[in-house]
Amino acid sequence: MKPANHYKDSGDHQESDEVIMNTITSSLEMITRKLDLEMAARQRTVDLQEQEIKRLHLLLEDKNNLILRLNDKIAECKQNAEGSRQLINKLLNDIERLQQDIEWYKRTYEKRSLLGTIKEKLFRNNIKN
Repeated sequence: MKPANHYKDSGDHQESDEVIMNTITSSLEMITRKLDLEMAARQRTVDLQEQEIKRLHLLLEDKNNLILRLNDKIAECKQNAEGSRQLINKLLNDIERLQQDIEWYKRTYEKRSLLGTIKEKLFRNNIKN
């Protein structure tokens, strides 16, 4: 009788092995699905981060271009300011010279006699020659 039990035990053992294999297979499939879902979620995260990086690169490029344009404007304004400063200095010198001419005319024609004025002009002409 033992041989009959042996076959029966062997069949139970075979069924038990199939159940264990099915459980293992099922567990592995569940793990695979979870890993696939996790990989898909991470891929979506990577894609979103790549889009954000591209957006930030474009934003950075725009800001760099703006900085370059502003630097050009600053250089232009500095150049214009220097030109204006030189013109203002020239005009101030012209005003000073004209004020000196006005003072000379006042001294000459308001405070001196006609004879003194003629004498001064002749004296100047002799010195220049």
